[in-house]
Amino acid sequence: MKQQINLFLPEFRVEKDNLTAAFMGRTLMVASALLFLISAVDLVTRWQLNGNLADLREVLLEETRKTDELDVVLARRSQNVALAQRLQQAESRLAASRQIRDFLQDTQLGNLDGFSEYLKDLSRASEDGISINEFELRNGGASVTMAGSVLDSDLVPRFVANIEAGNSPLSGQHFSPQISRGPEGDEFFTFILSSGND
Repeated sequence: MKQQINLFLPEFRVEKDNLTAAFMGRTLMVASALLFLISAVDLVTRWQLNGNLADLREVLLEETRKTDELDVVLARRSQNVALAQRLQQAESRLAASRQIRDFLQDTQLGNLDGFSEYLKDLSRASEDGISINEFELRNGGASVTMAGSVLDSDLVPRFVANIEAGNSPLSGQHFSPQISRGPEGDEFFTFILSSGND
């Protein structure tokens, strides 16, 4: 029995392989393009990073230079600890002096010129026969009290007139005299002069 087989039937056709030269060529071109693109991106990224690295190295050098300068200054300052302490003490004394000066300027302390002018005025106004035993200044010379003895009671008003006619702080005072006779048999009179501010 003979049978004929048609070799041209689809079942007997040789299947074609899809991996042809053209397909392989296209795949190779796409892969090459992709590799080129990745390499280009990598190259650009490296170039940018190298630029950033160069900038950062310059900044690091500048900051290192500044740090070295500060280290030198700090070393000088630490060597001058005694000088810094003396400077701080001087500043403290200056602040204290300013406080005292401000306090004295705002405070009324009375007569800051002294009382020698009062004593000069008394010596110029003195008369023979008058003796001052007690002299008291109060409130910086604003109030004056004198006590003493005198041979003649008429000398007291002349003494007061001499004081008031002078050119010193006592001349601005107005004195009220109190004259009394000493103990019986005593030839002296006692007097007390008080300024009008008492």
